[in-house]
Amino acid sequence: MGTSAARRAPTTRLWRQAKGAATRYLSPEGGGVVTAGEVAARYLAALGEGDRGVLAAFRLTRKVAQDLGALAAQATSQGWDGALELWGLGELAGASPEVAAQAVGAALVGPGGGLEATVARVSVAAVLMKSASVGHKSPPEPAQLAQRFLSTALHFRLALDLGEPLEAVAATCSRLRNGLDELWGCIEAAGTALMPGSSPPAEDWRSLAGWTWVTEFMDALIKRLSDASR
Repeated sequence: MGTSAARRAPTTRLWRQAKGAATRYLSPEGGGVVTAGEVAARYLAALGEGDRGVLAAFRLTRKVAQDLGALAAQATSQGWDGALELWGLGELAGASPEVAAQAVGAALVGPGGGLEATVARVSVAAVLMKSASVGHKSPPEPAQLAQRFLSTALHFRLALDLGEPLEAVAATCSRLRNGLDELWGCIEAAGTALMPGSSPPAEDWRSLAGWTWVTEFMDALIKRLSDASR
């Protein structure tokens, strides 16, 4: 596996540190010295290397989170069928949760390729299926859905980028799965702890207010996880 940034080979000092932390994290000889939090922190440091910073690596992800929040807000006021109609997805009325979730992911992300787009599509489907959202009579709160999506996308990106060293040292599939579950728990806990008291009004999710809320949340999540290495 290579870096999802895909702009350079992952051979810089920070990428070596991230891979080293992942190796020690699941290595039998590691003895639990490296925590899931440190792995996440080292990964974010490597992903954000350069002038643009780590937020730039999640630009498309943040746009999808904004649109997902808008969709949930529309579903709250107009029901899922009405919200899906607004997004040109009226044919999904009555579809199975799996089909609907995947179609929503494809619609929100668009046809673009690349790892970030792929992760965003899968993450939208994952959070919608987990919450049984599409078609449900009581749509989730928009900010909570956007928050969970951002945390999920970060976890999937980390798992893909550091999957090779994690898989190489995990003695069993269950150890690898448990390690990934711990990483998810770490990211999820950080995201949940950052949930603000309020989110943009329904009509503002697709405006600057929605973009600002999503960006501020993602920035806070990154900083909170990055503190684990200090």
